Amino acid sequence: MINTIARICDLFLDTPECNAHTTAADVLWSGTPLLTLPRYEHKMCSRIAASILRSAVPQNKEGRRVADSLIASSEDVYENRAVELAEGLSYDDSGRGEGELVEFRKMLVEGRWKNPLFDTKRWVEDLEEAYEVVWEKWVKGEEGNIWLGEKETK
Repeated sequence: MINTIARICDLFLDTPECNAHTTAADVLWSGTPLLTLPRYEHKMCSRIAASILRSAVPQNKEGRRVADSLIASSEDVYENRAVELAEGLSYDDSGRGEGELVEFRKMLVEGRWKNPLFDTKRWVEDLEEAYEVVWEKWVKGEEGNIWLGEKETK
Protein backbone atom coordinates (compact mmCIF):
# COMPACT_ATOMS: atom_id res chain seq x y z
CA MET A 1 0.00 0.00 0.00
CA ILE A 2 2.78 2.44 0.93
CA ASN A 3 4.53 1.80 -2.41
CA THR A 4 1.38 2.69 -4.32
CA ILE A 5 0.83 5.88 -2.35
CA ALA A 6 4.51 6.87 -2.37
CA ARG A 7 4.77 6.63 -6.16
CA ILE A 8 2.41 9.57 -6.55
CA CYS A 9 4.33 11.75 -4.08
CA ASP A 10 7.18 13.96 -5.21
CA LEU A 11 8.97 14.00 -1.85
CA PHE A 12 8.61 12.15 1.45
CA LEU A 13 9.28 14.40 4.45
CA ASP A 14 10.61 12.22 7.24
CA THR A 15 9.89 13.15 10.85
CA PRO A 16 12.98 14.35 12.73
CA GLU A 17 12.01 13.09 16.18
CA CYS A 18 11.62 9.42 15.26
CA ASN A 19 12.53 8.60 11.66
CA ALA A 20 10.71 6.26 9.35
CA HIS A 21 12.02 2.73 9.36
CA THR A 22 10.15 0.26 7.14
CA THR A 23 8.22 3.14 5.61
CA ALA A 24 11.52 4.77 4.56
CA ALA A 25 12.56 1.58 2.79
CA ASP A 26 9.14 1.28 1.11
CA VAL A 27 9.18 4.91 0.01
CA LEU A 28 12.69 4.63 -1.43
CA TRP A 29 11.77 1.36 -3.18
CA SER A 30 8.92 3.24 -4.86
CA GLY A 31 11.49 5.72 -6.20
CA THR A 32 10.27 8.61 -4.08
CA PRO A 33 13.05 10.79 -2.67
CA LEU A 34 13.13 11.13 1.11
CA LEU A 35 14.26 14.20 3.05
CA THR A 36 15.30 13.48 6.62
CA LEU A 37 16.74 15.19 9.66
CA PRO A 38 18.69 12.99 12.09
CA ARG A 39 18.06 15.36 14.99
CA TYR A 40 19.81 13.38 17.75
CA GLU A 41 23.32 12.06 17.15
CA HIS A 42 23.10 9.36 19.82
CA LYS A 43 19.50 8.23 19.28
CA MET A 44 19.21 5.51 16.66
CA CYS A 45 15.51 6.19 16.00
CA SER A 46 16.54 9.68 14.87
CA ARG A 47 19.23 8.46 12.47
CA ILE A 48 17.73 5.37 10.86
CA ALA A 49 16.23 7.03 7.77
CA ALA A 50 19.58 8.62 6.92
CA SER A 51 21.20 5.19 7.07
CA ILE A 52 18.48 3.65 4.92
CA LEU A 53 18.76 6.52 2.43
CA ARG A 54 22.54 6.13 2.16
CA SER A 55 22.16 2.45 1.32
CA ALA A 56 19.40 3.10 -1.26
CA VAL A 57 21.53 5.29 -3.53
CA PRO A 58 24.48 4.22 -5.68
CA GLN A 59 27.62 3.72 -3.64
CA ASN A 60 29.61 6.26 -5.60
CA LYS A 61 30.37 9.98 -5.51
CA GLU A 62 27.04 10.97 -7.11
CA GLY A 63 25.06 8.73 -4.77
CA ARG A 64 26.82 10.22 -1.74
CA ARG A 65 26.11 13.72 -3.05
CA VAL A 66 22.42 12.96 -3.42
CA ALA A 67 22.22 11.38 0.05
CA ASP A 68 24.06 14.33 1.57
CA SER A 69 21.60 16.73 -0.10
CA LEU A 70 18.63 14.83 1.38
CA ILE A 71 20.00 14.53 4.93
CA ALA A 72 19.52 17.85 6.69
CA SER A 73 21.81 19.05 9.47
CA SER A 74 19.32 21.32 11.25
CA GLU A 75 15.64 22.21 11.33
CA ASP A 76 16.30 25.33 9.23
CA VAL A 77 18.20 23.32 6.62
CA TYR A 78 15.42 20.69 6.63
CA GLU A 79 12.68 23.28 6.05
CA ASN A 80 14.64 25.30 3.49
CA ARG A 81 15.67 22.18 1.57
CA ALA A 82 12.06 20.94 1.41
CA VAL A 83 10.93 24.29 0.01
CA GLU A 84 13.86 24.44 -2.42
CA LEU A 85 13.14 20.95 -3.74
CA ALA A 86 9.41 21.66 -4.12
CA GLU A 87 9.97 25.00 -5.84
CA GLY A 88 12.51 23.42 -8.17
CA LEU A 89 10.01 20.88 -9.48
CA SER A 90 7.82 21.61 -12.46
CA TYR A 91 5.64 19.58 -14.78
CA ASP A 92 4.88 20.27 -18.42
CA ASP A 93 1.51 19.72 -20.09
CA SER A 94 2.33 16.10 -20.82
CA GLY A 95 3.07 15.40 -17.15
CA ARG A 96 6.86 15.21 -17.50
CA GLY A 97 8.68 16.60 -14.52
CA GLU A 98 11.90 18.57 -14.32
CA GLY A 99 14.08 19.31 -11.33
CA GLU A 100 16.27 17.66 -8.73
CA LEU A 101 13.46 15.48 -7.42
CA VAL A 102 12.95 13.97 -10.88
CA GLU A 103 16.67 13.20 -11.12
CA PHE A 104 16.69 11.70 -7.61
CA ARG A 105 13.68 9.52 -8.47
CA LYS A 106 15.40 8.32 -11.64
CA MET A 107 18.52 7.43 -9.63
CA LEU A 108 16.49 5.50 -7.06
CA VAL A 109 14.50 3.56 -9.65
CA GLU A 110 17.46 2.77 -11.92
CA GLY A 111 19.64 1.69 -9.00
CA ARG A 112 16.98 -0.24 -7.15
CA TRP A 113 18.41 -3.69 -7.90
CA LYS A 114 22.07 -2.70 -7.50
CA ASN A 115 22.16 -0.74 -4.25
CA PRO A 116 22.87 -2.37 -0.87
CA LEU A 117 19.45 -1.71 0.67
CA PHE A 118 17.66 -3.90 -1.86
CA ASP A 119 20.45 -6.39 -2.61
CA THR A 120 18.63 -9.46 -1.28
CA LYS A 121 21.24 -11.87 -2.62
CA ARG A 122 23.97 -10.13 -0.61
CA TRP A 123 21.76 -10.06 2.51
CA VAL A 124 21.15 -13.82 2.25
CA GLU A 125 24.85 -14.54 1.65
CA ASP A 126 25.81 -12.37 4.65
CA LEU A 127 23.26 -14.12 6.87
CA GLU A 128 24.45 -17.56 5.76
CA GLU A 129 28.06 -16.53 6.41
CA ALA A 130 27.08 -15.26 9.86
CA TYR A 131 25.45 -18.61 10.70
CA GLU A 132 28.62 -20.44 9.65
CA VAL A 133 30.88 -18.16 11.71
CA VAL A 134 28.65 -18.43 14.78
CA TRP A 135 28.52 -22.22 14.46
CA GLU A 136 32.31 -22.47 14.12
CA LYS A 137 32.79 -20.27 17.21
CA TRP A 138 30.29 -22.36 19.18
CA VAL A 139 32.00 -25.62 18.20
CA LYS A 140 35.35 -24.16 19.38
CA GLY A 141 33.77 -22.94 22.61
CA GLU A 142 34.46 -19.33 21.72
CA GLU A 143 32.26 -16.43 22.73
CA GLY A 144 31.90 -12.87 21.57
CA ASN A 145 30.59 -10.83 18.73
CA ILE A 146 31.25 -11.53 15.10
CA TRP A 147 32.01 -8.98 12.45
CA LEU A 148 31.34 -9.60 8.80
CA GLY A 149 33.22 -7.06 6.71
CA GLU A 150 31.45 -5.21 3.96
CA LYS A 151 31.54 -6.93 0.61
CA GLU A 152 31.67 -5.05 -2.63
CA THR A 153 28.32 -4.87 -4.34
CA LYS A 154 28.16 -5.98 -7.92
